[in-house]
Amino acid sequence: MTRIRLAHLSDPHLGPLPRPGLTALASKRIFGYLNWLKNRRHALGDRFLGAIMADIAAQSPDHVCVTGDLVNIALPAEFDHAADWLDSIGPPDTVSVVPGNHDAYVPGAVKRAAAAWAPNIAGEGGAGFPYCRRLGHVALFGVSTAVATPPLCAGGRVGPQQLAALSDLLDRHDDAFKVVMIHHPPDAALASGRRGLADVADVREVLAAGCVDIILHGHNHTPSLAWLETPRGRAAIIGVPSASSDGRRYPLAGYALIDIDPQRNTARLTRRGFRSAEGGVKSIESIDLNLSPALD
Repeated sequence: MTRIRLAHLSDPHLGPLPRPGLTALASKRIFGYLNWLKNRRHALGDRFLGAIMADIAAQSPDHVCVTGDLVNIALPAEFDHAADWLDSIGPPDTVSVVPGNHDAYVPGAVKRAAAAWAPNIAGEGGAGFPYCRRLGHVALFGVSTAVATPPLCAGGRVGPQQLAALSDLLDRHDDAFKVVMIHHPPDAALASGRRGLADVADVREVLAAGCVDIILHGHNHTPSLAWLETPRGRAAIIGVPSASSDGRRYPLAGYALIDIDPQRNTARLTRRGFRSAEGGVKSIESIDLNLSPALD
């Protein structure tokens, strides 16, 4: 049984932002565009993202997991640019993605994202959500929390139909070490109110009943580690910083490596990123994750 190394990054908010026309701005996009001009174009930099991606390549992961917010205001050209960026990481069967709230900035955006990134979400369940991709004895599940929301809101929702399908997928892969990718953290303490996951209690119930082992998320632009109790033990809920942050508003850019030994049902989390804006990408901390008993 082969060990698997995952690289987890999130919230790159890829730039530069294409210049939108007036028609495109006649929506919630006007707020996001003004925020980009005032804050995000300065605080999210290609230099930091480029260094992060180079470091990921140097660590030779078996699979790269991207947990949303690839774009900023969901312009069609942004989705095409994000598709090219995903291609630059590696072949589609080695890179998986789920959308975030910025990828669903306006109605219809999630469908455009799914179409543009179809090779990176294709798996059991079709080219939609949820999906499952098997990496040997590791099963990787992609879940979408991306829904269009009113201005100044950044919440998410999985919904009963997707939850039912996820429950079925988790049951069908009960022989595997289970890793779930999701944008909004399934923890009310990590993102609540207008930024939270509306059906967080239902999501946690399905994840726990499905005996997941690791949950990867983004959204908060901060490194975090929380836990979810399951019938077999507990699941680690791992959040990462934005992969392009320069540290002005949020922690400096970083990502996570997760080394999984499916035979022993163990995992080690290593955080890598910038310690200072002037330095390079370094190892920040390593944690042995105490999960559930080994699979039979």
